[in-house]
Amino acid sequence: MKKSAVVLFFSVCLSLGAFAQTVQEGVSHLYAERTASAKSTFEKILAANPNNIEAVYWLGQTHLENNQNAEARNVYAKLLSTNGNAPLVVAGMGHVLLAEGKTAEARQQFEQAITLSRGKKGDDPAVLNAIGRANVEVREGDVAYALSKLQQATQLAPNNGDIWINLGNAYRRKGEGGEAVKSYIKAQASMPAVALYRQARVYETQRNWDVVTEHLNRAIQADPKFAPAYLRHYTYNLFTKQDFNAANEWAQKYVAVADPSIQNDVFKGQAAYLQKNYDEAINIGNRIIQASGKESAAPGVYRMMAYSYLDGKKDTATARRYADMLFANSKPDQRVARDYTLKATIYSKEDPTQVVNIYLDALEGDTTLGGRAKILQEAIDWAKTNNRKVAEAELRMALYRINPNANPSQFFPIGLAFYQGGSYQKADSAFQAYSRANPDSVFGYLWSARALGLIDSTGKQGLAIPQYEQLLRVAGTDKVRFKSYGVEASGMLANYYVNEKGDREKGVEYLNKGLEFDPGNQAFTTAIDRLTKKPAAAPRAQQPAKSGSAQGSKTKPKSGK
Repeated sequence: MKKSAVVLFFSVCLSLGAFAQTVQEGVSHLYAERTASAKSTFEKILAANPNNIEAVYWLGQTHLENNQNAEARNVYAKLLSTNGNAPLVVAGMGHVLLAEGKTAEARQQFEQAITLSRGKKGDDPAVLNAIGRANVEVREGDVAYALSKLQQATQLAPNNGDIWINLGNAYRRKGEGGEAVKSYIKAQASMPAVALYRQARVYETQRNWDVVTEHLNRAIQADPKFAPAYLRHYTYNLFTKQDFNAANEWAQKYVAVADPSIQNDVFKGQAAYLQKNYDEAINIGNRIIQASGKESAAPGVYRMMAYSYLDGKKDTATARRYADMLFANSKPDQRVARDYTLKATIYSKEDPTQVVNIYLDALEGDTTLGGRAKILQEAIDWAKTNNRKVAEAELRMALYRINPNANPSQFFPIGLAFYQGGSYQKADSAFQAYSRANPDSVFGYLWSARALGLIDSTGKQGLAIPQYEQLLRVAGTDKVRFKSYGVEASGMLANYYVNEKGDREKGVEYLNKGLEFDPGNQAFTTAIDRLTKKPAAAPRAQQPAKSGSAQGSKTKPKSGK
């Protein structure tokens, strides 16, 4: 090879290396939530080379991070219009479609991307990673599909930290915090700040605050400009410790490393809110939203607005609008536990039927049984305080289902809450589940019978009869202790057989069983007498009087004279 050719070869290699590093610089900005810097980096790369596939993909991801789906679509469509054989960008377009709720079309794009990228060495791990990332980050994504593709990608590229980060995120979505931490640890060698931060988020759901702060501090040590770690410190001190001075210090540290943005004024608005200067907080929030665009403001802005209208203005209708915007324009990873409490509090006034689902959604962000149980117990307490019996029952049922060691006896309070809320069919199902686990207890049969009695209000179907028969059986084991239940069961059974079946003999049999519990029960005794007494014979029809006789008069005896 000639010297000039050698020089040219090394020049090209150095240029490609610098290029890749520049793309990575943009990715680092994106992970550090400096989306403006990320966007600027990728746009500069594309200005020099519009066909840089990797830069196109990550520019689209930056727009998606900002909830700018239309802009992401335009970026991907522009490249695909001239180069349809760009599997990474095809996968990116699948991400856009998934974000738009077009799940079937998205899956077609993902499978097409895999087919296009498949070579002699198999599938492209970068494409598999992009598909996994999309399905993890979008709520409508298929987490099982993401796990499958990301696990495959780790086998093909075991040293790619980004793949391990996305795999950890997938495990978090699935609720497997332990597996998530293992994946993040695998990413720690190449992406230490991101990996440590992600581990902190897992421990955050476990309320293990010492470990959380330790990992956040280690993330900052690994990258002093890693903005998300400062923001989580701020959030923890503000909402959990309620140490407002410390929160303010972390806010200032965050501003120092974040992109300059009007969004950072949210810290001023939050301070105004804490000082109960609600009008000032609302003015700051409106200014941020107007400057940023309704769908591009940071989650903290919507949170502040919702709290300001809820606490300061007692305006739950407007607070609801901002709570909805908070959830619509944030990922689960950007929320705090109290966001769900905030939304539930607002909806308890605006639309109570949605509160149960709000709390159930909160479970997705928690990876521990204890944390999930705490969320549901908080929800149950809300339902009890607000006399929402059906909601209480549904939440108790959810608490039962998440506990692998749940006691079936818990079906009784679930059924009772359904019964008190007028949901008799669900109450019966819960009571019967209780009875299957506790066949010698009177309570499941008793309340199941009562629920069925209200469903079958005329008694003609006899829905409650099997349960009353079981109640009578169990009550008979202790006629003193279960006296009232035995009497109730006997009376209801007797009533059914006499009035619905016309079986007086069977009715008397059950009334006599009732007297075994309450020998002095006058109502039962009277009913037995009435049912066993033969009906009086019908009076004979009177015959016409014979001629010459006096009808109805006595014949005088003859005198002996």
